[in-house]
Amino acid sequence: MSEHGNEPTRDGEDARSRAAREQEERATRAIESIMRGGDLGAETQSLSNEFTDRQLARIGAWFRRLRGWGTRD
Repeated sequence: MSEHGNEPTRDGEDARSRAAREQEERATRAIESIMRGGDLGAETQSLSNEFTDRQLARIGAWFRRLRGWGTRD
């Protein structure tokens, strides 16, 4: 796998495409839940938390690459 996880999988989908598809599916499920009477606040908070977690993971990975942490010599 490449440093950034963008190697295609067996079905030809790279990690970024897969993540984007999964995010879209999750957002669609949240909208459908809200439209069926689900808790708007809980759904939006959950989506927001997932987004924040992904972004913090990306920033952490960037810092590790920048500083050379987590690499094997």
